[in-house]
Amino acid sequence: MVTVWMNKSRRIRCLLGCGLLIAALTGCKTSEEAKEQNEQQEVLQEQEDGNEQQQEDLQEQEEQMGQQQEDLQEQPDTEQPEESFPAEEDMQGMEPSSIRIWGPVLSVEEGRVVIDNRSDVSFRGEMILSVDGEQTRILDAENGYPVELSELSEGEAVFVYIGPTAALSEPPIVSASLILCKIPDSLRVPDYVRVSAMEEQSDGSYFLSGDNEVQYLVPMDCEIIPYLTRNVVTLQDVQAGSTCLIWTDERRTAQKIVLFAD
Repeated sequence: MVTVWMNKSRRIRCLLGCGLLIAALTGCKTSEEAKEQNEQQEVLQEQEDGNEQQQEDLQEQEEQMGQQQEDLQEQPDTEQPEESFPAEEDMQGMEPSSIRIWGPVLSVEEGRVVIDNRSDVSFRGEMILSVDGEQTRILDAENGYPVELSELSEGEAVFVYIGPTAALSEPPIVSASLILCKIPDSLRVPDYVRVSAMEEQSDGSYFLSGDNEVQYLVPMDCEIIPYLTRNVVTLQDVQAGSTCLIWTDERRTAQKIVLFAD
């Protein structure tokens, strides 16, 4: 009897021990899972916090950029330009006497030149230039010397100043007042200008305003020569209404002027 009771007691203790072991193992597993979940939640929270911080940083940068733009707009312009041109009041109401087109020569005949106008001015495409021996000047674009009509060649690029009107024909016919030819590839083509104002500055230079709505800085030592005469001309001879050919640099500073008698 005693032996049976002892065996039952051992079995009970064994079962209790196994139960405690299982409970302990289950508790450990649950604790590890909970710890892992907590770590994952912490990582996710850190990521969310990081994203929120990035959004705040971006918003702050945008606000700073907006403030910089406002500051730039409100900042007074204290810097003076190297060259300041006068107001264009003298040019208002001044209509250009001619407009400039350009393109290759298609053919040359007596009294007219046919070109392919490739500018966006006037009629694009084939145009007939009416050439008057007394009214039309044909000049070498490099030096301003006169050129005979017969010296123009097919395929040669020319710059042409024409009147604002054209004959209603196909192709259109326009009157040419000036044809610039023999143009080197590196040459900045001169401007044909009717002067609207010539204002002397304190340093001896001039501001020349043209009917082409462009203003030129003319240094006091700018070369100026008359057209087809031996007369001596100076910058003081350039007056409102004068016509001239102006060679400039990219900043519209005159380098040479040919002054026409008319």
